[in-house]
Amino acid sequence: MVDERTILRHLDLKHLRQLREVAEQGSFRGAAQALSITQPALSRSVRAMEAELGLKLVERGPRGAALTAAGKMLLKYGRIIDANLALAQKELIGLRQHGSALERVSIGMSWLAEALIARPLFDVVLSMQPRVRLATSVGDYESLAPKLISGQLEFLVGPPPLESVAIGVSSRLLAEFPAVVLVRAEHPIATAAEVEFSDLVEQTWILPAAGTVPRITYDNFFLSHGTAPPEPMFEVQPLSPVIRQLLLESDLVTILPAVVAEADVRAGLLKVLPFADEIIFPMHLTRRQMGYRWPISEQLEVEIERLCQQHAGSSDALTG
Repeated sequence: MVDERTILRHLDLKHLRQLREVAEQGSFRGAAQALSITQPALSRSVRAMEAELGLKLVERGPRGAALTAAGKMLLKYGRIIDANLALAQKELIGLRQHGSALERVSIGMSWLAEALIARPLFDVVLSMQPRVRLATSVGDYESLAPKLISGQLEFLVGPPPLESVAIGVSSRLLAEFPAVVLVRAEHPIATAAEVEFSDLVEQTWILPAAGTVPRITYDNFFLSHGTAPPEPMFEVQPLSPVIRQLLLESDLVTILPAVVAEADVRAGLLKVLPFADEIIFPMHLTRRQMGYRWPISEQLEVEIERLCQQHAGSSDALTG
């Protein structure tokens, strides 16, 4: 019978980093070169890990090497350990050089979250003690989740995952933001008594790049009405400044979160085309359930939730 208390007793950081290199290089030869050891030594080390755990960690094949499900699970925890060790190193250096540790917080944000909360959040950090360092990364949940799970990001602010939340991660809703179809006030379709979906599809569109969460959301909006999504003339990064510029200067059509276009709509520069159905972007805060958390993180989470709810309240009047 396997003693569960000692199943990992012979594994150390060296083994976990060897496993990481095999995964990243896709072969024992490449991993051995990256680690500056011989290929037979690396193979023996991986076999010893597999014998210790009683599980196959690496599948060898004609095209190289790939981690099994067990190997991927072990690597996930290995990356978390690496990230926490890197954080510990930064803290210790801060203690040695300054007498107190810098609180370094890295946050992942969706494009909408960055547009709404990044600037006021930076102002909050500026008003705090000078020992805080804040870094942000922008993207979809799917592109940022690996950094969250490995400990490189403290938490994510944006839409939840397209599928289920990963093990060891929790997610809660902060606010919801409706999106609207927009044209410039002088667009020919802006004065139409009624706009059908077929009319809308035939317009000239500028939309977020294919594969991004906003674009997937918009495409599903049309599909839910039995209409093929429009083929845009222009595809750009979500919330790119060029969207607003072209929208005001041409007869392009787009969909944007209402809160982003609120000022232009109230100023009479842009018009919202009326549709009964709403496109909703939920804003979640997603974070790891394990690992060290800076004390400042709790304060930032409270401020982020306040900012999201404040913006959501302002856009409700526009879409309502």
